[in-house]
Amino acid sequence: MKETVQEIAHQLFFDISERKPIDVDMFFLEQQYFPQIDYEPRMTVYLPMPRQIQGIETIQGCTFANLEKYQNTIFGLFLASVCHAAGHARVTDFKKYKKWMVNKNKKRAYETFEFIEDVRVNQFLKNKFPQYFLEIQKIQNYFVQLNENKLKQDIKKNSKKIFSNKFITDIKIKREIIEEKVLQMTSENYTEFEEIADEIYESSNILTDNKLPFADHYSHPKRIEKWIENVSISTKGEFLSIVERFGEVWFEQLKRRAKVRKKYGGITEDLEFDKIDFAPENIGEYLRLKNATHLFLKKMSAQMKMTPNVMDEGMPEDMGLLQMQAAIQAVAAQNNSIQIFEQDDYRRIEEEWAIVVDTSSSMRLKFDEMKKFAICLGEAANEVNSKNGKWGFFTFNNNFTIVKDHYENYDQNSKSRIGGIEIKGFSFIADAVKLCSRILERENIERRYIFLITDGQALGTYEADKKMEEAVEAARKKGISIVAIGMPAGITKIFSMCMPYEGLRKTVARFLGAYTMIAGDDM
Repeated sequence: MKETVQEIAHQLFFDISERKPIDVDMFFLEQQYFPQIDYEPRMTVYLPMPRQIQGIETIQGCTFANLEKYQNTIFGLFLASVCHAAGHARVTDFKKYKKWMVNKNKKRAYETFEFIEDVRVNQFLKNKFPQYFLEIQKIQNYFVQLNENKLKQDIKKNSKKIFSNKFITDIKIKREIIEEKVLQMTSENYTEFEEIADEIYESSNILTDNKLPFADHYSHPKRIEKWIENVSISTKGEFLSIVERFGEVWFEQLKRRAKVRKKYGGITEDLEFDKIDFAPENIGEYLRLKNATHLFLKKMSAQMKMTPNVMDEGMPEDMGLLQMQAAIQAVAAQNNSIQIFEQDDYRRIEEEWAIVVDTSSSMRLKFDEMKKFAICLGEAANEVNSKNGKWGFFTFNNNFTIVKDHYENYDQNSKSRIGGIEIKGFSFIADAVKLCSRILERENIERRYIFLITDGQALGTYEADKKMEEAVEAARKKGISIVAIGMPAGITKIFSMCMPYEGLRKTVARFLGAYTMIAGDDM
Protein backbone atom coordinates (compact mmCIF):
# COMPACT_ATOMS: atom_id res chain seq x y z
CA MET A 1 0.00 0.00 0.00
CA LYS A 2 1.34 3.43 -1.00
CA GLU A 3 1.53 5.76 1.99
CA THR A 4 0.31 9.35 1.85
CA VAL A 5 1.18 12.58 3.63
CA GLN A 6 -2.26 12.50 5.24
CA GLU A 7 -1.67 9.01 6.68
CA ILE A 8 1.70 9.99 8.15
CA ALA A 9 0.27 13.20 9.61
CA HIS A 10 -2.76 11.35 10.96
CA GLN A 11 -0.60 8.80 12.78
CA LEU A 12 1.68 11.52 14.18
CA PHE A 13 -1.29 13.56 15.40
CA PHE A 14 -2.68 10.68 17.44
CA ASP A 15 0.74 9.63 18.69
CA ILE A 16 1.23 13.11 20.13
CA SER A 17 -2.32 13.70 21.37
CA GLU A 18 -2.87 10.19 22.75
CA ARG A 19 -6.46 10.46 21.58
CA LYS A 20 -8.42 7.82 19.67
CA PRO A 21 -9.24 8.46 16.00
CA ILE A 22 -12.91 7.83 16.75
CA ASP A 23 -12.92 10.82 19.16
CA VAL A 24 -11.40 13.48 16.88
CA ASP A 25 -12.33 14.31 13.29
CA MET A 26 -9.48 15.36 11.00
CA PHE A 27 -9.82 16.92 7.56
CA PHE A 28 -6.89 17.62 5.24
CA LEU A 29 -8.17 20.27 2.83
CA GLU A 30 -6.62 21.95 -0.17
CA GLN A 31 -9.19 24.75 -0.10
CA GLN A 32 -8.36 25.69 3.51
CA TYR A 33 -6.00 28.64 4.02
CA PHE A 34 -5.16 28.25 7.71
CA PRO A 35 -5.56 25.57 10.38
CA GLN A 36 -8.88 25.56 12.19
CA ILE A 37 -10.14 23.69 15.23
CA ASP A 38 -13.80 23.35 16.20
CA TYR A 39 -14.25 22.03 19.71
CA GLU A 40 -17.99 21.30 19.61
CA PRO A 41 -19.92 19.09 19.29
CA ARG A 42 -16.80 16.98 18.68
CA MET A 43 -13.25 18.19 18.27
CA THR A 44 -12.69 18.67 14.55
CA VAL A 45 -9.33 19.67 13.08
CA TYR A 46 -9.01 21.20 9.61
CA LEU A 47 -5.46 21.26 8.26
CA PRO A 48 -4.58 22.99 4.98
CA MET A 49 -2.62 21.00 2.41
CA PRO A 50 -0.15 22.50 -0.08
CA ARG A 51 -1.86 23.54 -3.28
CA GLN A 52 -1.12 25.34 -6.51
CA ILE A 53 -2.82 28.63 -7.36
CA GLN A 54 -2.04 29.82 -10.88
CA GLY A 55 1.18 27.82 -10.91
CA ILE A 56 2.37 29.11 -7.52
CA GLU A 57 2.70 26.78 -4.51
CA THR A 58 0.79 27.97 -1.43
CA ILE A 59 0.17 27.01 2.17
CA GLN A 60 -0.90 28.95 5.28
CA GLY A 61 -0.89 32.37 3.61
CA CYS A 62 2.57 31.88 2.09
CA THR A 63 3.50 31.54 -1.59
CA PHE A 64 6.50 29.76 -3.03
CA ALA A 65 7.94 30.03 -6.53
CA ASN A 66 8.91 26.38 -6.66
CA LEU A 67 7.73 23.30 -4.74
CA GLU A 68 11.00 21.40 -5.05
CA LYS A 69 13.13 24.32 -3.85
CA TYR A 70 10.91 25.30 -0.91
CA GLN A 71 9.47 21.91 0.02
CA ASN A 72 11.23 21.81 3.41
CA THR A 73 9.68 25.13 4.42
CA ILE A 74 6.27 24.15 3.04
CA PHE A 75 6.19 20.88 4.94
CA GLY A 76 7.85 22.44 7.96
CA LEU A 77 4.80 24.71 8.23
CA PHE A 78 2.52 21.73 7.67
CA LEU A 79 4.25 19.62 10.33
CA ALA A 80 4.14 22.54 12.78
CA SER A 81 0.36 22.76 12.26
CA VAL A 82 -0.02 19.00 12.90
CA CYS A 83 2.00 19.15 16.13
CA HIS A 84 0.26 22.30 17.37
CA ALA A 85 -3.23 20.90 16.72
CA ALA A 86 -2.25 17.62 18.38
CA GLY A 87 -1.12 19.59 21.42
CA HIS A 88 -4.58 21.17 21.65
CA ALA A 89 -6.19 17.75 21.36
CA ARG A 90 -4.05 16.64 24.29
CA VAL A 91 -4.36 19.58 26.74
CA THR A 92 -7.24 21.86 25.76
CA ASP A 93 -10.63 21.60 27.48
CA PHE A 94 -12.96 24.09 25.83
CA LYS A 95 -15.88 23.43 28.19
CA LYS A 96 -14.58 25.62 30.99
CA TYR A 97 -14.34 28.60 28.63
CA LYS A 98 -18.00 28.48 27.56
CA LYS A 99 -19.28 29.88 30.84
CA TRP A 100 -16.56 32.52 30.97
CA MET A 101 -17.27 33.71 27.38
CA VAL A 102 -20.91 34.60 28.09
CA ASN A 103 -21.66 38.30 27.32
CA LYS A 104 -18.09 38.97 26.14
CA ASN A 105 -16.86 40.21 22.79
CA LYS A 106 -16.55 36.99 20.77
CA LYS A 107 -13.36 37.88 18.92
CA ARG A 108 -11.55 39.07 22.01
CA ALA A 109 -12.82 36.15 24.11
CA TYR A 110 -11.48 33.66 21.56
CA GLU A 111 -8.17 35.50 21.40
CA THR A 112 -7.94 35.17 25.18
CA PHE A 113 -8.74 31.47 24.95
CA GLU A 114 -6.08 31.04 22.25
CA PHE A 115 -3.47 32.94 24.27
CA ILE A 116 -3.94 30.73 27.33
CA GLU A 117 -4.17 27.43 25.49
CA ASP A 118 -1.26 28.16 23.15
CA VAL A 119 0.92 28.74 26.19
CA ARG A 120 -0.16 25.38 27.59
CA VAL A 121 0.33 23.61 24.23
CA ASN A 122 3.85 25.01 23.89
CA GLN A 123 4.70 23.84 27.39
CA PHE A 124 3.33 20.37 26.63
CA LEU A 125 5.38 20.09 23.43
CA LYS A 126 8.47 21.44 25.19
CA ASN A 127 8.22 18.79 27.92
CA LYS A 128 7.05 15.79 25.89
CA PHE A 129 8.38 16.43 22.38
CA PRO A 130 11.37 18.80 22.70
CA GLN A 131 12.78 17.69 19.33
CA TYR A 132 9.65 19.06 17.64
CA PHE A 133 9.20 22.06 19.94
CA LEU A 134 12.64 23.55 19.24
CA GLU A 135 12.08 23.50 15.48
CA ILE A 136 8.55 24.88 15.79
CA GLN A 137 10.01 27.72 17.87
CA LYS A 138 12.32 28.55 14.96
CA ILE A 139 9.31 28.84 12.68
CA GLN A 140 7.43 30.86 15.29
CA ASN A 141 10.37 33.22 15.85
CA TYR A 142 10.64 33.83 12.10
CA PHE A 143 7.03 35.05 11.90
CA VAL A 144 7.26 36.99 15.17
CA GLN A 145 10.25 38.85 13.75
CA LEU A 146 8.39 39.39 10.50
CA ASN A 147 5.47 40.89 12.44
CA GLU A 148 7.77 43.14 14.47
CA ASN A 149 9.42 44.43 11.31
CA LYS A 150 5.99 45.19 9.87
CA LEU A 151 5.05 46.99 13.09
CA LYS A 152 8.16 49.19 12.88
CA GLN A 153 7.28 50.11 9.29
CA ASP A 154 3.74 50.97 10.36
CA ILE A 155 5.09 53.16 13.17
CA LYS A 156 7.08 55.20 10.71
CA LYS A 157 3.90 55.79 8.68
CA ASN A 158 1.69 56.49 11.70
CA SER A 159 3.06 58.77 14.38
CA LYS A 160 0.20 57.91 16.75
CA LYS A 161 1.83 54.54 17.37
CA ILE A 162 5.21 56.00 18.36
CA PHE A 163 4.21 56.41 22.00
CA SER A 164 2.93 52.86 22.32
CA ASN A 165 6.08 51.57 20.61
CA LYS A 166 8.14 52.82 23.58
CA PHE A 167 6.44 50.24 25.74
CA ILE A 168 7.13 47.19 23.53
CA THR A 169 9.71 45.92 25.99
CA ASP A 170 7.31 46.36 28.91
CA ILE A 171 4.60 44.55 26.99
CA LYS A 172 6.91 41.57 26.38
CA ILE A 173 7.72 41.44 30.07
CA LYS A 174 4.04 41.61 30.98
CA ARG A 175 3.25 38.80 28.54
CA GLU A 176 5.97 36.64 30.08
CA ILE A 177 4.57 37.28 33.59
CA ILE A 178 1.05 36.27 32.50
CA GLU A 179 2.38 33.24 30.63
CA GLU A 180 4.00 32.10 33.85
CA LYS A 181 0.70 32.56 35.70
CA VAL A 182 -0.99 30.39 33.07
CA LEU A 183 1.58 27.64 33.56
CA GLN A 184 1.16 27.75 37.33
CA MET A 185 -2.63 27.69 37.10
CA THR A 186 -4.37 24.56 38.41
CA SER A 187 -7.14 23.13 36.26
CA GLU A 188 -9.46 22.57 39.23
CA ASN A 189 -9.39 26.19 40.42
CA TYR A 190 -12.01 28.00 38.28
CA THR A 191 -11.68 31.27 40.21
CA GLU A 192 -7.96 31.43 39.48
CA PHE A 193 -8.60 30.68 35.81
CA GLU A 194 -11.28 33.36 35.64
CA GLU A 195 -8.97 36.00 37.13
CA ILE A 196 -6.19 35.25 34.65
CA ALA A 197 -8.60 35.13 31.70
CA ASP A 198 -10.14 38.47 32.72
CA GLU A 199 -6.70 40.07 33.03
CA ILE A 200 -5.75 38.98 29.52
CA TYR A 201 -9.16 39.91 28.08
CA GLU A 202 -9.02 43.43 29.53
CA SER A 203 -5.43 44.13 28.52
CA SER A 204 -5.22 45.97 25.21
CA ASN A 205 -1.51 45.26 24.85
CA ILE A 206 -1.30 41.54 25.60
CA LEU A 207 -3.42 40.42 22.65
CA THR A 208 -2.26 41.30 19.14
CA ASP A 209 -3.59 40.86 15.62
CA ASN A 210 -0.38 39.17 14.51
CA LYS A 211 -1.17 35.48 14.11
CA LEU A 212 1.08 32.50 13.54
CA PRO A 213 0.16 30.82 10.23
CA PHE A 214 0.55 27.25 11.54
CA ALA A 215 -1.73 27.81 14.56
CA ASP A 216 -5.52 27.97 14.61
CA HIS A 217 -6.84 31.48 15.23
CA TYR A 218 -10.41 32.72 15.36
CA SER A 219 -9.41 35.88 13.47
CA HIS A 220 -7.46 34.23 10.66
CA PRO A 221 -8.64 35.92 7.43
CA LYS A 222 -11.15 34.08 5.27
CA ARG A 223 -9.57 35.70 2.24
CA ILE A 224 -5.88 36.52 1.84
CA GLU A 225 -5.19 39.99 0.45
CA LYS A 226 -1.41 39.95 0.88
CA TRP A 227 0.58 36.72 0.68
CA ILE A 228 3.98 36.23 2.32
CA GLU A 229 6.39 35.32 -0.47
CA ASN A 230 9.20 32.73 -0.60
CA VAL A 231 9.67 32.09 3.10
CA SER A 232 12.75 29.98 3.74
CA ILE A 233 13.18 28.36 7.17
CA SER A 234 15.78 25.69 7.95
CA THR A 235 15.06 22.97 10.48
CA LYS A 236 17.05 19.95 11.63
CA GLY A 237 16.98 16.65 13.50
CA GLU A 238 13.95 14.39 13.71
CA PHE A 239 11.67 17.26 12.70
CA LEU A 240 13.58 17.68 9.43
CA SER A 241 13.50 13.92 8.81
CA ILE A 242 9.69 13.94 8.94
CA VAL A 243 9.58 17.06 6.74
CA GLU A 244 11.77 15.37 4.12
CA ARG A 245 9.62 12.25 4.27
CA PHE A 246 6.55 14.40 3.69
CA GLY A 247 8.21 15.90 0.62
CA GLU A 248 9.16 12.54 -0.89
CA VAL A 249 5.72 11.04 -0.30
CA TRP A 250 3.95 14.16 -1.58
CA PHE A 251 5.71 14.06 -4.97
CA GLU A 252 4.70 10.41 -5.43
CA GLN A 253 1.18 11.21 -4.26
CA LEU A 254 0.86 14.02 -6.82
CA LYS A 255 1.97 11.64 -9.59
CA ARG A 256 -0.63 9.04 -8.60
CA ARG A 257 -3.42 11.60 -8.40
CA ALA A 258 -2.46 13.12 -11.75
CA LYS A 259 -2.62 9.66 -13.29
CA VAL A 260 -6.11 9.03 -11.89
CA ARG A 261 -7.36 12.49 -12.94
CA LYS A 262 -6.03 11.94 -16.44
CA LYS A 263 -8.22 8.85 -16.80
CA TYR A 264 -11.32 10.93 -16.10
CA GLY A 265 -10.31 13.92 -18.17
CA GLY A 266 -11.14 12.34 -21.52
CA ILE A 267 -14.63 11.21 -20.53
CA THR A 268 -16.01 14.33 -18.84
CA GLU A 269 -15.75 17.04 -21.49
CA ASP A 270 -19.47 17.15 -22.38
CA LEU A 271 -20.66 16.93 -18.75
CA GLU A 272 -21.76 19.83 -16.57
CA PHE A 273 -19.75 19.03 -13.43
CA ASP A 274 -17.80 22.01 -12.12
CA LYS A 275 -14.83 19.80 -11.31
CA ILE A 276 -13.61 16.23 -10.78
CA ASP A 277 -11.77 15.83 -7.48
CA PHE A 278 -10.92 13.51 -4.61
CA ALA A 279 -13.10 13.46 -1.49
CA PRO A 280 -11.70 14.97 1.72
CA GLU A 281 -10.59 12.48 4.37
CA ASN A 282 -11.99 11.85 7.85
CA ILE A 283 -11.02 8.47 9.28
CA GLY A 284 -12.77 9.21 12.60
CA GLU A 285 -16.18 9.46 10.96
CA TYR A 286 -15.54 6.27 8.99
CA LEU A 287 -14.69 4.38 12.19
CA ARG A 288 -17.84 5.64 13.91
CA LEU A 289 -19.96 4.60 10.93
CA LYS A 290 -18.33 1.19 10.84
CA ASN A 291 -18.94 0.67 14.56
CA ALA A 292 -22.60 1.65 14.14
CA THR A 293 -23.13 -0.75 11.23
CA HIS A 294 -20.80 -3.69 11.93
CA LEU A 295 -23.60 -6.27 12.25
CA PHE A 296 -25.11 -5.24 8.93
CA LEU A 297 -21.65 -5.14 7.32
CA LYS A 298 -21.06 -8.80 8.12
CA LYS A 299 -24.50 -9.90 6.97
CA MET A 300 -24.39 -7.96 3.73
CA SER A 301 -20.82 -8.97 2.82
CA ALA A 302 -21.34 -12.66 3.62
CA GLN A 303 -24.64 -13.02 1.79
CA MET A 304 -23.61 -11.11 -1.32
CA LYS A 305 -20.35 -13.03 -1.56
CA MET A 306 -22.30 -16.31 -1.58
CA THR A 307 -24.85 -15.14 -4.14
CA PRO A 308 -24.21 -17.05 -7.42
CA ASN A 309 -24.03 -15.01 -10.60
CA VAL A 310 -23.17 -17.80 -13.04
CA MET A 311 -24.89 -21.05 -13.96
CA ASP A 312 -22.81 -24.11 -13.02
CA GLU A 313 -22.58 -27.36 -14.91
CA GLY A 314 -23.35 -30.43 -12.81
CA MET A 315 -24.40 -30.56 -9.21
CA PRO A 316 -23.11 -27.62 -7.09
CA GLU A 317 -23.41 -29.76 -3.94
CA ASP A 318 -20.54 -31.91 -5.24
CA MET A 319 -18.17 -28.94 -5.40
CA GLY A 320 -16.46 -26.76 -2.85
CA LEU A 321 -14.36 -27.12 0.28
CA LEU A 322 -14.69 -30.51 1.97
CA GLN A 323 -15.92 -30.28 5.56
CA MET A 324 -14.42 -33.38 7.23
CA GLN A 325 -16.76 -33.48 10.22
CA ALA A 326 -19.83 -33.34 7.99
CA ALA A 327 -18.37 -36.02 5.70
CA ILE A 328 -17.80 -38.42 8.64
CA GLN A 329 -21.34 -37.77 9.87
CA ALA A 330 -22.78 -38.44 6.38
CA VAL A 331 -20.90 -41.77 6.06
CA ALA A 332 -21.80 -42.91 9.58
CA ALA A 333 -25.48 -42.08 9.10
CA GLN A 334 -25.47 -43.26 5.49
CA ASN A 335 -27.30 -40.03 4.71
CA ASN A 336 -26.53 -38.58 1.28
CA SER A 337 -28.57 -35.46 1.96
CA ILE A 338 -26.01 -34.04 4.40
CA GLN A 339 -24.08 -31.21 2.68
CA ILE A 340 -20.37 -32.04 3.01
CA PHE A 341 -18.96 -29.23 0.84
CA GLU A 342 -18.76 -25.59 1.94
CA GLN A 343 -19.98 -23.42 -0.89
CA ASP A 344 -17.23 -20.90 -1.57
CA ASP A 345 -17.36 -18.06 -4.08
CA TYR A 346 -16.42 -20.38 -6.98
CA ARG A 347 -19.85 -19.80 -8.50
CA ARG A 348 -19.09 -16.13 -9.09
CA ILE A 349 -17.60 -14.58 -12.17
CA GLU A 350 -16.12 -11.17 -12.63
CA GLU A 351 -18.29 -8.17 -11.86
CA GLU A 352 -17.63 -4.44 -12.07
CA TRP A 353 -19.38 -2.05 -9.72
CA ALA A 354 -19.76 1.70 -9.48
CA ILE A 355 -21.24 2.90 -6.19
CA VAL A 356 -22.31 6.52 -6.58
CA VAL A 357 -23.87 8.59 -3.79
CA ASP A 358 -25.86 11.80 -4.19
CA THR A 359 -24.40 14.41 -1.78
CA SER A 360 -26.52 17.37 -2.88
CA SER A 361 -28.33 19.62 -0.41
CA SER A 362 -31.66 17.83 -0.90
CA MET A 363 -30.15 14.73 0.77
CA ARG A 364 -29.41 16.54 4.04
CA LEU A 365 -32.37 15.26 6.11
CA LYS A 366 -31.72 11.57 5.50
CA PHE A 367 -28.01 11.58 4.72
CA ASP A 368 -26.67 10.34 8.07
CA GLU A 369 -28.72 7.17 7.62
CA MET A 370 -28.01 6.85 3.91
CA LYS A 371 -24.28 7.14 4.59
CA LYS A 372 -24.52 4.11 6.88
CA PHE A 373 -25.98 2.12 4.01
CA ALA A 374 -23.27 3.44 1.68
CA ILE A 375 -20.51 2.18 3.96
CA CYS A 376 -22.23 -1.24 4.18
CA LEU A 377 -22.33 -1.35 0.39
CA GLY A 378 -18.69 -0.31 0.14
CA GLU A 379 -17.53 -3.03 2.52
CA ALA A 380 -19.66 -5.60 0.68
CA ALA A 381 -18.23 -4.47 -2.66
CA ASN A 382 -14.73 -5.07 -1.40
CA GLU A 383 -15.61 -8.58 -0.23
CA VAL A 384 -17.53 -9.54 -3.35
CA ASN A 385 -14.94 -8.19 -5.79
CA SER A 386 -11.77 -8.85 -3.80
CA LYS A 387 -10.64 -11.78 -5.97
CA ASN A 388 -11.99 -11.30 -9.45
CA GLY A 389 -13.70 -7.98 -9.88
CA LYS A 390 -13.28 -4.22 -9.84
CA TRP A 391 -15.27 -1.56 -8.05
CA GLY A 392 -15.29 2.17 -7.55
CA PHE A 393 -16.97 4.52 -5.09
CA PHE A 394 -17.98 8.05 -6.07
CA THR A 395 -20.13 10.93 -4.87
CA PHE A 396 -21.71 13.76 -6.79
CA ASN A 397 -23.51 17.07 -6.48
CA ASN A 398 -22.46 19.73 -8.98
CA ASN A 399 -18.99 18.19 -8.60
CA PHE A 400 -17.97 14.58 -9.16
CA THR A 401 -15.82 13.23 -6.34
CA ILE A 402 -13.61 10.15 -6.31
CA VAL A 403 -13.77 8.18 -3.07
CA LYS A 404 -12.18 5.05 -4.49
CA ASP A 405 -11.07 4.61 -8.09
CA HIS A 406 -11.48 1.16 -9.63
CA TYR A 407 -7.71 0.67 -9.61
CA GLU A 408 -7.12 1.84 -6.06
CA ASN A 409 -6.99 -0.48 -3.09
CA TYR A 410 -9.69 -0.21 -0.47
CA ASP A 411 -7.18 1.09 2.08
CA GLN A 412 -7.21 3.74 4.80
CA ASN A 413 -7.23 6.52 2.20
CA SER A 414 -10.44 5.28 0.59
CA LYS A 415 -12.08 4.58 3.94
CA SER A 416 -11.11 8.05 5.18
CA ARG A 417 -12.73 9.58 2.12
CA ILE A 418 -16.00 7.81 2.94
CA GLY A 419 -15.82 9.48 6.35
CA GLY A 420 -15.15 12.83 4.67
CA ILE A 421 -18.28 12.84 2.50
CA GLU A 422 -20.22 16.10 3.00
CA ILE A 423 -23.57 17.49 1.85
CA LYS A 424 -23.78 20.57 -0.40
CA GLY A 425 -24.65 21.81 -3.88
CA PHE A 426 -26.94 20.75 -6.72
CA SER A 427 -27.73 17.24 -7.97
CA PHE A 428 -26.48 16.29 -11.44
CA ILE A 429 -27.89 12.74 -11.46
CA ALA A 430 -27.83 12.38 -15.25
CA ASP A 431 -24.17 13.31 -15.53
CA ALA A 432 -23.30 11.01 -12.63
CA VAL A 433 -24.96 8.06 -14.42
CA LYS A 434 -23.28 8.97 -17.71
CA LEU A 435 -19.82 9.23 -16.14
CA CYS A 436 -20.19 5.99 -14.18
CA SER A 437 -21.33 4.26 -17.37
CA ARG A 438 -18.24 5.47 -19.20
CA ILE A 439 -16.03 4.33 -16.33
CA LEU A 440 -17.57 0.84 -16.46
CA GLU A 441 -17.26 0.68 -20.24
CA ARG A 442 -13.48 0.91 -20.05
CA GLU A 443 -13.27 -2.73 -18.99
CA ASN A 444 -14.45 -5.73 -21.01
CA ILE A 445 -16.46 -7.23 -18.15
CA GLU A 446 -19.85 -8.85 -18.67
CA ARG A 447 -21.53 -8.03 -15.35
CA ARG A 448 -21.62 -4.28 -14.71
CA TYR A 449 -23.64 -2.54 -12.02
CA ILE A 450 -24.26 1.03 -10.95
CA PHE A 451 -25.59 1.31 -7.40
CA LEU A 452 -27.12 4.78 -7.24
CA ILE A 453 -27.97 6.18 -3.79
CA THR A 454 -30.16 9.25 -4.27
CA ASP A 455 -33.50 10.83 -3.41
CA GLY A 456 -34.17 11.37 -7.12
CA GLN A 457 -34.30 15.16 -6.92
CA ALA A 458 -32.22 16.07 -9.98
CA LEU A 459 -31.62 19.81 -9.57
CA GLY A 460 -29.35 22.37 -11.19
CA THR A 461 -29.68 21.54 -14.88
CA TYR A 462 -32.31 22.23 -17.54
CA GLU A 463 -34.82 19.35 -17.97
CA ALA A 464 -32.99 17.43 -15.25
CA ASP A 465 -35.54 14.60 -14.92
CA LYS A 466 -35.66 14.00 -18.67
CA LYS A 467 -31.86 13.91 -18.85
CA MET A 468 -31.74 11.46 -15.96
CA GLU A 469 -34.17 9.08 -17.67
CA GLU A 470 -32.20 9.28 -20.93
CA ALA A 471 -28.91 8.60 -19.14
CA VAL A 472 -30.35 5.57 -17.33
CA GLU A 473 -31.88 4.20 -20.52
CA ALA A 474 -28.59 4.64 -22.42
CA ALA A 475 -26.67 2.83 -19.67
CA ARG A 476 -29.09 -0.10 -19.64
CA LYS A 477 -28.81 -0.44 -23.44
CA LYS A 478 -25.08 -0.94 -22.90
CA GLY A 479 -25.81 -3.85 -20.57
CA ILE A 480 -25.27 -1.93 -17.34
CA SER A 481 -27.74 -2.71 -14.54
CA ILE A 482 -28.69 0.27 -12.39
CA VAL A 483 -30.01 -0.30 -8.87
CA ALA A 484 -31.42 2.84 -7.25
CA ILE A 485 -31.67 3.15 -3.46
CA GLY A 486 -33.67 5.93 -1.83
CA MET A 487 -35.74 6.81 -4.87
CA PRO A 488 -39.42 7.70 -4.30
CA ALA A 489 -42.25 5.93 -6.09
CA GLY A 490 -43.27 7.22 -9.51
CA ILE A 491 -40.01 7.22 -11.45
CA THR A 492 -38.72 3.80 -10.47
CA LYS A 493 -39.58 1.90 -13.66
CA ILE A 494 -36.61 3.25 -15.59
CA PHE A 495 -34.15 1.40 -13.31
CA SER A 496 -33.18 -2.26 -13.31
CA MET A 497 -34.23 -2.34 -9.66
CA CYS A 498 -35.37 0.38 -7.28
CA MET A 499 -36.23 0.67 -3.61
CA PRO A 500 -36.96 3.41 -1.08
CA TYR A 501 -34.76 3.93 1.94
CA GLU A 502 -36.61 2.58 4.99
CA GLY A 503 -33.93 2.50 7.65
CA LEU A 504 -30.74 0.48 7.62
CA ARG A 505 -32.17 -2.92 8.62
CA LYS A 506 -35.01 -3.00 6.09
CA THR A 507 -32.96 -1.47 3.30
CA VAL A 508 -30.12 -3.97 3.71
CA ALA A 509 -32.66 -6.84 3.64
CA ARG A 510 -34.42 -5.46 0.56
CA PHE A 511 -31.15 -4.77 -1.19
CA LEU A 512 -29.90 -8.31 -0.61
CA GLY A 513 -33.09 -9.64 -2.13
CA ALA A 514 -32.80 -7.25 -5.07
CA TYR A 515 -29.15 -8.16 -5.71
CA THR A 516 -29.92 -11.89 -5.57
CA MET A 517 -32.73 -11.39 -8.06
CA ILE A 518 -30.78 -9.22 -10.48
CA ALA A 519 -27.69 -11.46 -10.32
CA GLY A 520 -29.97 -14.42 -11.10
CA ASP A 521 -31.56 -12.60 -14.02
CA ASP A 522 -28.12 -12.05 -15.53
CA MET A 523 -27.26 -15.78 -15.49
